[in-house]
Amino acid sequence: MKKTSLFLVLLMVCGGLAAQEMEISSDTVKIVTDSLSVTAPMDSLQESSTEKKVVPAAKKKVELPPREVQRFCQMMRDFRRDYDAQLERWDDIYLLITGIRPNPDYYKLSMPATYYEAPVEQAFSISGWKPRIPFVKENVLEKQLPKVADLQRSAQVDKAVNRQLLSFYLAYPGLVKQNEENLKGLKPILGEKMVNQPRKENLLEMMQGGELPNQVTEKDLLVIKPNFWTFGGNGYLQFSQNYISDNWYKGGESTKSLLSGFTWQANYDDRQRIQFENKVEWKLGFITAPSDTVHSYKANNDLLRLSSKLGYKAFSTWYYTFSAEFKTQFFSNYETNSDNLVSAFFSPAELNVGLGMDYKYVKDGVCNLSVLVNPINYSLYSVASDRVDPTKFNIKEGHKRESVWGSRVESTLKWKVFSVLMWESRFSYTTNYEKVLAEWENTFTFSINKYLSTKLFVHGRFDDGVVREEGDSYFQLQELLSFGLSYTW
Repeated sequence: MKKTSLFLVLLMVCGGLAAQEMEISSDTVKIVTDSLSVTAPMDSLQESSTEKKVVPAAKKKVELPPREVQRFCQMMRDFRRDYDAQLERWDDIYLLITGIRPNPDYYKLSMPATYYEAPVEQAFSISGWKPRIPFVKENVLEKQLPKVADLQRSAQVDKAVNRQLLSFYLAYPGLVKQNEENLKGLKPILGEKMVNQPRKENLLEMMQGGELPNQVTEKDLLVIKPNFWTFGGNGYLQFSQNYISDNWYKGGESTKSLLSGFTWQANYDDRQRIQFENKVEWKLGFITAPSDTVHSYKANNDLLRLSSKLGYKAFSTWYYTFSAEFKTQFFSNYETNSDNLVSAFFSPAELNVGLGMDYKYVKDGVCNLSVLVNPINYSLYSVASDRVDPTKFNIKEGHKRESVWGSRVESTLKWKVFSVLMWESRFSYTTNYEKVLAEWENTFTFSINKYLSTKLFVHGRFDDGVVREEGDSYFQLQELLSFGLSYTW
């Protein structure tokens, strides 16, 4: 409840109780105030003196307040007690409020603070005003007549509410945010009536037929096995083109490139202990090579990778994990202006098998992070072709394959940075504590719509297990920007 509404409810309850309990005349109010500070009028002193109690001479005389003051104080105590009790019940969200009946006469106080026209009109109106004649005696007989129901109580309450509102307007004008003109035309919210229709069934016929109420036979049962498998993937076909005329002042070559990719995933998760993740992906790209007189095009991006992880939950988001990964390439790649084979299918081929723990952080639709730590890892590097130099792929000269024991850390991240940008990253670090092979692959996808996108590939690699030429670094970098079709399912 807002502060303004609570203040108005307090005025409503106070005004209602005061109007119901008693009518205090101006003389009575004067008695209340005078009894606290100033001496009361002579008539009031004479009446109150008759009601004083006589105490023994040894004690001081205790003068009790007038009866009107006692009744007023008692009324205020009762009001405070009832108000605190109802306020405590109101704030208790677990208590079903009963017994508090709303009074429509005070609707102006229960509404949000609003400027009404009636308080201002009433303040400047003189209707119902009568001059007060001091020498006319009070009609005692009228007070002795039996009281009848006040048929104009709602109008009197409205006048009292208008006085309270006018005082509120003057004291707290900044809290009044609404205007009566804006409330015109509002209609109450009417709820739909719900009628409970009892079911009419013939129990005798049901019992004679050998069936019981709510009985379900085996043929009526439909059992659905839970499916813990999820499948998904994405594919893309990107291209880029660059044209340079023969007489271009800076020189250069016109090139065309084509890049395709495909990813398919099959994951099992029983939401309790076991997770089984499988992923197949390839990247295949070609670029024209005008300066290569032997080959009209070359493969500039070629990857086939299969990975699998079997995890058993240890605690929280950590899993004991057995992982395996295999990667190679599809097509052969040659040196420029030469038939010397640099790489080919299964040349090289790399296999990693490890045992460790996997940390998972998943926020649906936003972030998916996995950090795999394998203290025990086995790596196998092999070259199938005799025309490929094995020393470029962590294999000793004269050998076709190399086995390495060590450790491995692999981290994968899929993060939707904002609605049109997706960042996919994969980092791996493999070492036998003598040499290191690290790779960091990043793919930034800028989605134009469901079928069109722009992709930026940045692939960094560090390998100090190969023989490097003088002046070269162990760090290698590949970058590609393309535009084209893409689809995710």
